[in-house]
Amino acid sequence: MSMRRSIPILLAALLAADLADARRGDRDQPMDVRADSQVGGLGESDSIVFVGNVEIDQGSLSIRAARATVERQDGEIVRIVLEGSPVRMDQLTDRGEPVNATAARVVYNPTDEIIVLNGAAQVVQPRGTMSAEVIRYNMTTGSVDAGGDGGRVRTVIQPRARTAGP
Repeated sequence: MSMRRSIPILLAALLAADLADARRGDRDQPMDVRADSQVGGLGESDSIVFVGNVEIDQGSLSIRAARATVERQDGEIVRIVLEGSPVRMDQLTDRGEPVNATAARVVYNPTDEIIVLNGAAQVVQPRGTMSAEVIRYNMTTGSVDAGGDGGRVRTVIQPRARTAGP
């Protein structure tokens, strides 16, 4: 692999490392959802739509959106669609570092462990930032794909903090 091609892959891997480190225990916490209104059933395979000032908290994860659709099948959540102007997600990593993301639309598929941020997507964390029209993150593999519609991807990687010498 050429050096020119390996550098973008390395940059994405550095940012993905922090995303992959998002608090794993958060998934085992109850999901607290608040909104101005809710439509849908509470059956095992019903979808629920939350509209207006949607706030979702689960462990250290905090989500703010204008609308959230939670699709369930046989009692399991199979897809969550968040829409807003923008959707805002904040979470701590297992190391206690913040990870913040914004996008016009976010789709999370828990079965495949894939999150897609679409529309002026941006991820900000202590080690750097990534912005693109679309950011697709695979939580299982840690891979990040970014781009979309001829737009450009921007990644900024912060230098490692140096310790003061004697």
